[in-house]
Amino acid sequence: MLTMYMWGHLDRAMTELPPGPPTELFDRFLRWTDGQLVQA
Repeated sequence: MLTMYMWGHLDRAMTELPPGPPTELFDRFLRWTDGQLVQA
């Protein structure tokens, strides 16, 4: 549920974050949502 909530606010968060490489931003997103990577 938190992941869906955070995803809804991602556009706003992107304007407030300092510029950085996409991998760093993705890692931050996973930490915010306590997400787990799933490898196929």
